[in-house]
Amino acid sequence: MIEEPKIIFEETLVCPVCKKNSLKARDYLYETPNTGKLVLSNWVCEECGYRFRDVKPYETYEPKIIELKVEDVEDLNTIVYRSAFAKITIPELEIEVDPAGASQGYITTVEGILEIILDEIGDYCDENCLNKINLAMNGEMKFSLIIEDESGLSFIKSEKAKVKPLIQNIQS
Repeated sequence: MIEEPKIIFEETLVCPVCKKNSLKARDYLYETPNTGKLVLSNWVCEECGYRFRDVKPYETYEPKIIELKVEDVEDLNTIVYRSAFAKITIPELEIEVDPAGASQGYITTVEGILEIILDEIGDYCDENCLNKINLAMNGEMKFSLIIEDESGLSFIKSEKAKVKPLIQNIQS
């Protein structure tokens, strides 16, 4: 039996948009059988309607690189958590998605990541790029999904996923 999420943080804060003390912030701790403990954030400004939603693993980890070779349609259903700090690369599609200041984490599938990419960059792709993404989404093209995460929070829920430490560039 899956338990209900438990509130671990609840407070009224200053809204970053309207600057009024009307942002109802609630974070929940939620434990799932497949992904472990997660923090679900649901913040809503009662004044201007600003919303912030995020999901992230509860535990922290070492920086890492995760790679999944997507070889068939079944691999497209693999569960993926991309933290707000993670970069996604798909070399065969010539795609790199860098984390930005307002990035949020998300839980989806490999196919879901391709859909998000298509939604975000579809208007900027040429026909060749769109064709490659569609072939990949239909399981007709093999590709590598690579996640580089300095926070170490991201994961790919597959025995086929290869994980190695992310060596960070240290400048002296």
